[in-house]
Amino acid sequence: MPIADIPLYNRLTKSLEYEVVFERKFMEFFYGTRLGIWICERLLKKLWFSRCYGRVKRHANSKASIAPFVEQYAIDTDEILRPLEEFANFNEFFIRELVDEARPIDNTPGHLISPADGRMIHYPVLNKTVIPVKGIQFDMATLLNDAVLAAQYNGGDCFVTRLAPVDYHRYGYIDSGTHGKHHKINGFLHSVSPYALQRNLKVFTENQRESCVLHTDNFGTVVQIDVGALVVGRIVQHQPEGGRFERGEQKGHFEFGGSTVILLFEPGIVVPDQDILNYSRDGIETIVKYGSKIGQQA
Repeated sequence: MPIADIPLYNRLTKSLEYEVVFERKFMEFFYGTRLGIWICERLLKKLWFSRCYGRVKRHANSKASIAPFVEQYAIDTDEILRPLEEFANFNEFFIRELVDEARPIDNTPGHLISPADGRMIHYPVLNKTVIPVKGIQFDMATLLNDAVLAAQYNGGDCFVTRLAPVDYHRYGYIDSGTHGKHHKINGFLHSVSPYALQRNLKVFTENQRESCVLHTDNFGTVVQIDVGALVVGRIVQHQPEGGRFERGEQKGHFEFGGSTVILLFEPGIVVPDQDILNYSRDGIETIVKYGSKIGQQA
């Protein structure tokens, strides 16, 4: 079964476009055929498979794939801090840093900013459950592995930012504040592609993930869940034990593979931007950039 096109709303052009799917033939087989799905369940989602794949992308031979990747996905090299030839392997390129001016941070205190480059969708949390327009619903208690904490966000807002392999894979803090130690939840590594979600895989509640409670200056108590995905080498937190953070500061990065950042807000705290709300109701993600406005204080 061929992969259905994935529509995305582009805020810059104010128009719909379609995602260039990374490794499309791979996705068509492993998420579009019975045999492929069977292999996913028994092999691909296992941690050791992604760890092995990650080692391949850290090998010196993988450097040769950087230039073709940049060309195929039209990566803007002017944004990258280091010249391409300086990267020792593909994973180094994948976790590349950008020049300071590439991602300006909206510093208006009442503006909610995106934690990452990616494709964002908003869901209301109803009856302690998130019910996507497409894909399988998931409950907050299972996502957080904490029923008491989950109850705090019933009736609130959930923002899901999906980072495709072509995206900048460093993510940041949405506001200034403090947080404690990250809570690690072991699991599998499914793909986070909408195509996998449409196959009713329990991606967010089964994948390996790390969560922490952000005590923010402007948006109350926010939970951020950084979710690993198929072929992600690992999740790297810059402050694993917690500490003070500032708006727009880097929180961490994902090594090779697509990934997801989930934000949970208590009821009545934020109002998502109208374009994100409108397209989310149709199950369409909006392309966002790290540090750009995605909502505001209620």
